[in-house]
Amino acid sequence: ADAHASTTMSNIKIDNVPEHQRGELLQEIEKMQMHNSSKTYNQMVEHCFNDCIKTFRSSTLSDQESKCVNSCAEKFIKLGRRAGYRYQEHQYSGAAAAAPKSS
Repeated sequence: ADAHASTTMSNIKIDNVPEHQRGELLQEIEKMQMHNSSKTYNQMVEHCFNDCIKTFRSSTLSDQESKCVNSCAEKFIKLGRRAGYRYQEHQYSGAAAAAPKSS
């Protein structure tokens, strides 16, 4: 088995996929991950813009707007990272519970 053999995506085990289709599946997974990353980034930009930008009197951000955007983006990224860790913990605990017990 290769390095991706134990990789799962939506409960699909890569080692259950015929070897000649693995490359295509991994490319599709990568495209999905890129799409999700772009979507998350766009949600962050929209959320922080709506929360922090209150006036359009200037072509540049005020100090208050800049601080707000930086803080908002940092919180959004930390929240996303934490959610990712929790998801991984959940996946690992589910995989461990489903694993056959050796006697």
